[in-house]
Amino acid sequence: MINLSGSIKRAFVFPASPKVALTYYSDISRVAEFLPHITLVHAYSINQIRMLYETVELGAYTIQIYSDLESSVDWDAMALSVYPVKIKEAPPIQAETTMRQATGSGLFAIDTQFYDLGNQTRVEYNIRLKADLERPLGMRLMPKRVVKRIAQSITDERVKEIADGFIKSSIDAFPAWEAAQQPVRK
Repeated sequence: MINLSGSIKRAFVFPASPKVALTYYSDISRVAEFLPHITLVHAYSINQIRMLYETVELGAYTIQIYSDLESSVDWDAMALSVYPVKIKEAPPIQAETTMRQATGSGLFAIDTQFYDLGNQTRVEYNIRLKADLERPLGMRLMPKRVVKRIAQSITDERVKEIADGFIKSSIDAFPAWEAAQQPVRK
């Protein structure tokens, strides 16, 4: 087994009020595109999706982790949560292992808090990723402790890439989203 587990906390200043920021980030289907290594597989409802975390490691091994997620907005607390959920319409994920690939399901979660800075918002969030996958057949000759150390190092780095990439991509995409929200003037 490969045990993948990582989490990271980040904070940044977003160029809008908390209400606008929370509205912007509450669309889980759209926001998923801001996460590096993550692809939206299917939207089951406005707040339920299946996503895929996929990465090629050591130049040879493809790791795929599917996760079914639901988002929840708490307008009073100015908080957004994305957490694993069982979606009854979603087909089950079939674990698969080949010479150079491991596929399975895992847990992905994001907890976000929005703080008022006037015309800006301080966004604090925590990302967590966890999965237990069968080792690709090509890794079975490696000692377990070596595989564990490599997997943890790679997972830590990928979670950082996801968190930092999310900040940059979401801020970069905001002006176009904001412009699209403005009523058309004649």
